[in-house]
Amino acid sequence: MKKIMKKSLVLFLALVFVVMSVLPVAASQATSYSYTEDDQGELVRTQDAYLPDRTITNLELSDPEDMVIDDNNIAYIADTGNQRIVIYDLNTEKIVRILNGKTVNDKRFPGFKSPKGVFRTNAGELYVADVGQKAVFKFTKDFKFVRSYLKPTAAIFADTNYEPSKVAVDSGNNIYIVSEGVYAGVIQLANTGKFLGYFTSNKSKLTPQQMFLKLIYTKEQEKKSELLNTLPSTFSNVFVDTNGAAYSTCMGIGNDLLKKHSTNGTNMLGNVKTSTSSALTDVTANKDGIIYASDSHGMIWVYTSQGEVIFQLGAEAADKDISGLFTSLTTIAVDNSGNIWTADGEKGYLQSFTPTEYATTIFKALKEYENGDYKEALTDWNYVLRLNQMSVLAHNGVAKAYYNDEVYDKAMEHFEIAGNRDGYSNAFWEVRNKSIQKWLGTVLIVLVILIAIKIAIGFIDKNHVLKKKKRALGQKLKNTPVIGELGYAFKITKHPIDRYYDIRVNKNGSVIAATILYIVFFGVYMLYQTGKGFIYQYSKVEDMDMGAVIVGFFAILILFIICNYLVTSITDGDGTFRQVYLIPAYGLIPAMISMVATVIMSYVLTYNESFILTVIMIIGVCWSIALIFEGLSTVHDYDFKHTVVSLIITVVFMLIAAIVVLVVIIMWEQLKDFLVTVGKEIIRNVTGS
Repeated sequence: MKKIMKKSLVLFLALVFVVMSVLPVAASQATSYSYTEDDQGELVRTQDAYLPDRTITNLELSDPEDMVIDDNNIAYIADTGNQRIVIYDLNTEKIVRILNGKTVNDKRFPGFKSPKGVFRTNAGELYVADVGQKAVFKFTKDFKFVRSYLKPTAAIFADTNYEPSKVAVDSGNNIYIVSEGVYAGVIQLANTGKFLGYFTSNKSKLTPQQMFLKLIYTKEQEKKSELLNTLPSTFSNVFVDTNGAAYSTCMGIGNDLLKKHSTNGTNMLGNVKTSTSSALTDVTANKDGIIYASDSHGMIWVYTSQGEVIFQLGAEAADKDISGLFTSLTTIAVDNSGNIWTADGEKGYLQSFTPTEYATTIFKALKEYENGDYKEALTDWNYVLRLNQMSVLAHNGVAKAYYNDEVYDKAMEHFEIAGNRDGYSNAFWEVRNKSIQKWLGTVLIVLVILIAIKIAIGFIDKNHVLKKKKRALGQKLKNTPVIGELGYAFKITKHPIDRYYDIRVNKNGSVIAATILYIVFFGVYMLYQTGKGFIYQYSKVEDMDMGAVIVGFFAILILFIICNYLVTSITDGDGTFRQVYLIPAYGLIPAMISMVATVIMSYVLTYNESFILTVIMIIGVCWSIALIFEGLSTVHDYDFKHTVVSLIITVVFMLIAAIVVLVVIIMWEQLKDFLVTVGKEIIRNVTGS
């Protein structure tokens, strides 16, 4: 009996093993490692947006390079290694048809050699790009061969490579072809095969070195230079959605690897965030305009129709067989239920990812907002926030919904959380306008009352008793050593030549007052860096290394003073070290005033009014530079030319000194490490441990 039970158990386990090994679909709830953007534009982990659902392993695919899915969930797979197109029903999990040289009964069809691109039109026609055959093949919706699109006969193609790897077709039956080794752009053909031109193209990107060479080289030198013979990025894929919008992806590294094109090929997305270390390999879009892209490192990118990152998911699995990860992610497609389907080129199987409630709610909210259903969108965005309180996308969505409902104060609140300065500025403009309309009358009345009070005081105080007391108080303050010397800085601002002459001849000015001014300037500088209104504030105190900022600020200041004194001493300057120390301090007043004014005004100005702050800062900084220049010229008794030369030499000396200090620090660190190592070795030899 025991033997029978043992045999039965073994047979049962064997049966289970056999069944599991032949099953085409395997379920998994492994994580897909979902990420989204924070308010600084950095990718951060979030709850799963998609979960791995199905893994199809029984199709025996070999290096699948491309895939599209129609409205009936029929997948068209370019099975490159097997030289065929696999047509697979995702609903029934059955192969509908195989297209290859044997199954296509048409003598005109030469068969596939290396089919890398596949596309199905809204009318059901199928296009296949074959690198090996150097052709694009067209089939009817019943998979009957129609024709081949070979190399165009246009003169421009005489020496141009034609190896079609990807293909797409728009509603006008214009054909878009990505050809391997073609840098000029995406080839566009009419349905007749006539060459229409390059639909879109990329520009060469120059390094700083190349930019410099381009400035100094002649046209002849540019042609001969190997460094300047740079080629633009090649296109890796092209796609046309059901609404007729064209998309493309590029090889290389940058922020323009994904594009959405207008009818003339112009990119409508601007710079789209992608991985900094990998190229995009495929792109698709659903009927709602949601864009999906894959990159060479196994990442799936999901964008809004405007190119904003919604999610990033997936990762490379290396040699590990982990559901949701990829060894070689080659293509991506989306079915009519919103599931993402991918193909792993190395392993030869398909994987699907199903959206979670979190993702579907976001997509629903995006669609509602686009359709103008702002209240419904607000409800859904608030639900997303309950799932993820820090979702930048949700806060932006809530803010936009409030903005369209004219609830501008709440819109500002959510725009700020999302880090959306443009949106915040627009909402703030509306709030400011309402405030002006509400309080303008009150402000004018208060001003009139204040003016009236001043006039009344002047009328009552006929003997100028109050004015005399005011003058006496002012004089008393001036006579106070430190306060008087601080006030001297404002006199310099108004009358620099006379006051600087007093510093040189009459020894006016105070080292204590100058030191206080330097400290105050540093405080004002930090206020300028961290205290502006949200629209204009880009740095945070918590992100700053305060120790490094303080040391760097005062190190540069002290280095300038010392180097300028040494340089002018050598070049017969009359200024003393004390005077060189005083001049910058007293000359910084306009810059400080402009910084304070900028900080204050940053709370009442919108983005469109930023030029006002720029003008204020330019005036203040230029004024301070002019004062310091005049001060150094006066105390050293230099003319304009000598002052300029001395400042240039001062800057050079500062750079040399900085390099020397850096070298000393590096050598000291190396010496310290050497001494520590030797000490440890001595201790080890002495103790024997």
